[in-house]
Amino acid sequence: MLQIKNLSVEVEWKKVLDMLNMEFEAGKNYCIVGKNGSWKSSLAMTVMGHPKYECSTDNDGWIFLVNESSIVSDWLDKNTQKTLKEKITNMDMIDLLQLNTDLRSKLGIFVAFQNIPEIKGVKLFEFLRTIYNSKWWVTETFLSFKKIVEPLLLELWIDREFLRRDVNVGFSWGERRKIEILQLSLLKPRYIFLDEVDSWLDVDAFRNVAMLLANYNSPDNSLIIITHYFQILDYIAVDHVYLLEAGKIIWHGGVELAKKIQQEWFGEKTTE
Repeated sequence: MLQIKNLSVEVEWKKVLDMLNMEFEAGKNYCIVGKNGSWKSSLAMTVMGHPKYECSTDNDGWIFLVNESSIVSDWLDKNTQKTLKEKITNMDMIDLLQLNTDLRSKLGIFVAFQNIPEIKGVKLFEFLRTIYNSKWWVTETFLSFKKIVEPLLLELWIDREFLRRDVNVGFSWGERRKIEILQLSLLKPRYIFLDEVDSWLDVDAFRNVAMLLANYNSPDNSLIIITHYFQILDYIAVDHVYLLEAGKIIWHGGVELAKKIQQEWFGEKTTE
C-alpha cells in the first residue's frame, strides 16, 4: 500500500498541497480529479521526488510504502548497495521521502507526465535497455534485450523502427503514450500515476491508449488517474475518487462519486 498522511507541499513561496490523507492499494484503481489549477499534478511530482516540490515540516507529513516487504525484499537481494540497505531498515514501512527519485522508481513508483519530453541524441532502444538494466539489476546485451522488447512492440502495435529513433523526437502524442506503456511493460511498476494522459490526443489515439492501459492493469498494480476529463473512466474502472480544490481534498468516496462530481462540479452530463 502507498500511504500518504498529513502531507503539505510547497513550491518556493506557495503552498500547493494542504494536509492530504490518501491510500492507494495495489489491485485497485483511483481517480484524482479537479479543475485546472487545483494542483492535482503536484501530488504525482511529490511522490516521484521532484526536488522543486518540498514537503512542509509543520505537520509531520509522510509518504510510506506499507506492507510491501515481499516485493521489496526480492529487489533488495539483488542490490549490492550497502548504504541503501541501511536506509531501508523496516521493509514494512518504507519512508519514500528519505529516498531519491531513482530509488522510488526502482521500488515501484511510476509517473506518466502530462508533457512528455523529447530526448535528442538518445536512441529509444538504448534508453529502454538502460532503464531495464537499472531497474532489474541485470546487464542485458543488445541482442538479449532485443529478444525482450520485440514481443512487447507487437503487443502494443509499435513499429520496431521507432527503436532506432531519438526518444520521442518527431513522435505524435499517441505514439509517445504508447512508448510510456512500453516502459510500464518493461519496468512493471506497482503504483502508476497517470497525469492527464488524455492531453493532446485525438479521439482514436485516446481510445487506443485508454484500451492499452486497461489491458495492462492487473491485480499487481494500481492505476492512479489524475484528470479533469471523465471519459477515460469509460475504459478504466476505478474504486475510489478524490476531488481536489486548491490543493485540498474536499470530497472522496466510491466510484459513484465520479458521476456526482461530473454533474455538480463540472456541469457535465453523464452517460449510462
